Amino acid sequence: MTIDPGPRLPHGITRLLGHWNRHEKLRFLVIGAYNTVVGYLAFTGAYLLLGPHVHYLVILVITHFLSVLNAFIGHKFLTFKAKGHLLADYLRFNLTYLGALIFGLLALPFMVEVCRLHILLSQAILIAINMMGTYFLHKWVSFRRA
Repeated sequence: MTIDPGPRLPHGITRLLGHWNRHEKLRFLVIGAYNTVVGYLAFTGAYLLLGPHVHYLVILVITHFLSVLNAFIGHKFLTFKAKGHLLADYLRFNLTYLGALIFGLLALPFMVEVCRLHILLSQAILIAINMMGTYFLHKWVSFRRA
């Protein structure tokens, strides 16, 4: 007697899931793009809401920590599929993003005040640069296993 495994997924979806499971860089790009959108929307929403009352660098710091928590969850469990070490991974992940925060705190005022770019355009550019630069840091530092 054989057990019916139930309905099968269409071949295209099966192939897509196979690519997803085999290619860490693909997962990083997808999760990174998602995190970029979430981070940008968090900054934009906070800036539009609080901008007249709170300096944009304060908004950057606040939304940075919200975005990092979101990114950590996605990268730990979906991109790198790292098991265990939740607190240690989170601390290393935050240290990795501390560099991104410092970069943003220096580059955002330069882009806004010196280059005279709109703050939301400047933040979009900086988020994209940070996304490209963090893959190897997360792979080799945040979720590295002995």
